[in-house]
Amino acid sequence: MKVTLQILCLVVLAPLVQGAMRALRARLCGRPGPSPLQPYRDLRKLWSKEALTPAGTSAAFLAAPGIALGVALTFAALVPPIDGSAAVPVNAVAIALLLALGRCALVLAALDARSSFGAMAASREMTFAGLTEAPLLLALLSGAVAAALPQPESSGGAESIAAVLAAAALLLVMLSETARVPVDNQETHYELTMIHEGLVLEYSGWQLALLHLAAYIRQAAFVILAARMLPGSGGVTLLWIGVLIAAIPTIERTSAKLRLFLVPQLFASATILALASIGLRIAGRGAW
Repeated sequence: MKVTLQILCLVVLAPLVQGAMRALRARLCGRPGPSPLQPYRDLRKLWSKEALTPAGTSAAFLAAPGIALGVALTFAALVPPIDGSAAVPVNAVAIALLLALGRCALVLAALDARSSFGAMAASREMTFAGLTEAPLLLALLSGAVAAALPQPESSGGAESIAAVLAAAALLLVMLSETARVPVDNQETHYELTMIHEGLVLEYSGWQLALLHLAAYIRQAAFVILAARMLPGSGGVTLLWIGVLIAAIPTIERTSAKLRLFLVPQLFASATILALASIGLRIAGRGAW
């Protein structure tokens, strides 16, 4: 029952999270920006429109929106509840494989449409995916270490630092998974630079609405997962969620989009942060 309620809350509130980030980014850039409720209006408009399918596409193109939404809902179910314990026991391998399944479906659909821009975006998406899997797994394994090993009373400071490092690594991964600056840009439709938007370039109508909803749910689930990596639970986790929602547009406002050959350095930093988090937690529990 708790998992069902969590999924329903994420489905309902995920567009609001996207709208709040978009509005805050516009305000930081000195623009009035859209209403935080604009994603709901966009989904309603797209759902009422006809979906046009490119000629010659196969079942892979038609199935991709449903698979992407199913992956996002399953990911939402795997996220630990906000009112749970401070330790975060998550199945790191299951989450990584689940995200890979959704990514594979979108890449195959982009290639099936036989668009040159879609193929270029698919190539970049798979390249970045290979770079993000290591920091993603290590950051989630850090939470698994915290849940599996007993915590001595004298390791509070080291434990807090380790939690912040793991959350920072997961935040860097989330910037790529949710098409955020400095890796990607949700607001651009320039064919030579877009990655995620290039994968869904041939979709329209209710199919595009499903893809947008899946992206919103996946983004909200990442925010909650990163907040659960940080110290505290319950109301403290809600505070961390608000901090992360404000931090992501701030990073976008203060950063420039990286050139492609510089992106691996970002993921290397995330890997180092995750490894440092695991090392601190193991050392603090005396499990060497």
